[in-house]
Amino acid sequence: MHKQILFVTLYLLLAVLLQITTGNFPLLLFSFPLNVIIAVIWGYLLWRLYMEGNKWPLTRFLFTSHTSIFSILLLIGGSLVIGLFPQLSDAEAASKSGFWAALGCYNFMTSWIFVAVLFLFLSNLGMVIIHAFYHRTKAKRRFLLNHVGLWLALFAGFFGSSDVQTVRIPLYAGQPTREAYSIDGTIHYLDYELELHSFGVEYYPNGMPSRFTADVRVGNENTILEVNHPYSYRLGEDIYLTGYDTRKVENSQYCVLQVVRQPWKYIIVAGILMMLAGAVLLFINGSKRVQL
Repeated sequence: MHKQILFVTLYLLLAVLLQITTGNFPLLLFSFPLNVIIAVIWGYLLWRLYMEGNKWPLTRFLFTSHTSIFSILLLIGGSLVIGLFPQLSDAEAASKSGFWAALGCYNFMTSWIFVAVLFLFLSNLGMVIIHAFYHRTKAKRRFLLNHVGLWLALFAGFFGSSDVQTVRIPLYAGQPTREAYSIDGTIHYLDYELELHSFGVEYYPNGMPSRFTADVRVGNENTILEVNHPYSYRLGEDIYLTGYDTRKVENSQYCVLQVVRQPWKYIIVAGILMMLAGAVLLFINGSKRVQL
């Protein structure tokens, strides 16, 4: 117990040192395919550690229930930091100064501290999952659904964020374009054309707008875009209607579209569905203790 506390303390101090000296974790460097390669190597190393049994102190540390408790408490603590401090963009967070800014609290999800906590939690969870695969129990199916689903959702949600791309496109009526802009003003060219045919507004009986629509050509397809109703053009790529000419809404000659590419979105969804399936099995079969 004391050795585990010492290890966790030193581990977190190393993360704090990296945060203070280098700034936030360079998440954007870990885009596809590097994040997939890391996941495969990570999983293989955990499996090798498990197969070695208790020969290595690291194996004993990762597999103990005390580590599970520590990692869960640390993850809760990290979530509290995210909730208590305003989470800013990279540029806004970099302009902050002081002790809390040095610890990355204003952009905590990409801080070395949070990454270290998440890595510890997922490593412990991965070790538990591997152990469950090798042991047959009555509750094995729902146990694996819950835990593998949680691992997938957390991993894909964090490391998959480096592959997320968000661009905006000002679209004028009758003027097809492929040119889009990121938040920093960088120009990106889509591999398909967008063209605005018309823009429309519907109203409530009291005269307030109830529905904004844009008749748009996306590649070779025509579709009606609505505010808060994204159009899924292809797997992991959604198009949103986000703006229009507020000075002449009914006769708006342009609109602003936002294209969001999230290649890992369906892995997150799969993880969540697995957890829901595990919860259903738990409800149907009742509570049974899994022997690990």
